[in-house]
Amino acid sequence: MKIISFLPENIDVSVSQKDHSVLDVALRAKVPLNHTCGGNATCGTCRVFVVKGLEKLPPRNELEQEMAEDRGFQPSERLACQIEPVDGLTVEIPLADD
Repeated sequence: MKIISFLPENIDVSVSQKDHSVLDVALRAKVPLNHTCGGNATCGTCRVFVVKGLEKLPPRNELEQEMAEDRGFQPSERLACQIEPVDGLTVEIPLADD
């Protein structure tokens, strides 16, 4: 069973077979994670910081890379709608004013 941890709430969530992204996992578990574009990588509101497991993730896809370059993301900043849920991943949801 895959488990993803969400900070700062310290919520551990089991990944379902229907979860195609970390955003899917968060929405299903009612973890408060902003999202306005429906998971299309156009708004950037589902940005998270990967605290653990970054090495398990594939490189950013073209959509996520474009957003990262436009907004000056650090390597650990990823879009929850674009990263697959991998076991042992820990992400931190930034505070509203970050």
